[in-house]
Amino acid sequence: MKVSQWAEIRRLAEVERLSQRQIAERLRCCWRTVKKALTMPHPPDETRGPQRGSILDPHKPKIEALIAKYPDLSAVRVLEEIRKGPEAYPGEISVVRSYLRQIRPLRQRIYQEVFYEPGQALQVDWGSCGYVAMGSTQRRVSVFVAVLCYSRLCYIEFCLSERKAEFYRCLVHALQFFGGSPRQVIFDNLKAAVLNGSGKDACLHPDFLALCGHFCLQPIACARRDPESKGTVEAKVRYVKRNALQGRDEELQSWEGYGRLALYWRDQVANVRVHDATRERPVDRFQKERGLLRPLPAAPFNTDEMVPVVVNSHARVNFDGNRYSVPPELARKTALLRADTGRCIPDSCSLIVSAGDNLFTVRAE
Repeated sequence: MKVSQWAEIRRLAEVERLSQRQIAERLRCCWRTVKKALTMPHPPDETRGPQRGSILDPHKPKIEALIAKYPDLSAVRVLEEIRKGPEAYPGEISVVRSYLRQIRPLRQRIYQEVFYEPGQALQVDWGSCGYVAMGSTQRRVSVFVAVLCYSRLCYIEFCLSERKAEFYRCLVHALQFFGGSPRQVIFDNLKAAVLNGSGKDACLHPDFLALCGHFCLQPIACARRDPESKGTVEAKVRYVKRNALQGRDEELQSWEGYGRLALYWRDQVANVRVHDATRERPVDRFQKERGLLRPLPAAPFNTDEMVPVVVNSHARVNFDGNRYSVPPELARKTALLRADTGRCIPDSCSLIVSAGDNLFTVRAE
């Protein structure tokens, strides 16, 4: 008899004043069960009785000794050992595996909550956002996300690539939006920031180190395959995909729609809602952090992209999926192409191409 059944029988008898027969009919149980329940002054004990022994029981001491000495010993090897001798284990390996899961030392990672001080750190990351039609081609859209770890104030920018120069531009734009720089910037194994290695052994890109030195940022690379170490921005990237992008197919038919969405969602949604973790609005919490950010340098950081190109015989150069006309005298020569923010978008405006001491402004065809 379960405790719930015993409690309901007593309630029906004492409160509703039903007879034993009426209780048995309502609960669809035997009248003997009702009679027994009414004679019990205490609830029944639902703990299970003695369990039947397992064929593995005689071998458990040997298994425990093996695992204590060799914690990584596989179930196959354990089975091989306990099948030795005259009293060999006759069962299947599934029983052995089940018992090993009970006794083997757990090696699960233990997560420790990290608390950031105002002005301490900024986390940055990319997120993939599908594709957008640009002319006759489909371009991949990515979103750059930067989050101040204390206030949770965020900056987002949609881009058509995740190139090194694009990452640097977005990071500079984020610092300009915050109006200052924190002491640290936390990132994962981005090619724009890490040449090789990861975590403490990461070899950082010299151009990225130049950016960090310009803004007095301490670069902190996360270990490989360790997204939890920058969980603040990881959560924000998921929030962008779930909240900003979903259900807006009509608004995002053109590239311009992504730019409008970034401004609207950043300023009227993400930074003004009550954050689940802090229980404060990021814009309000940012007021405690604003004064602790380091002022930005007076001299701007150059984020223009410099790319060596070979001009073809038709006096054309290709860059970022688009073709540009250059002066005929540069045909079949090597030139240096320079693109700033906004000039790497097809059909936008122009690029600067240099050959020797000469500079040429070229336009997309």
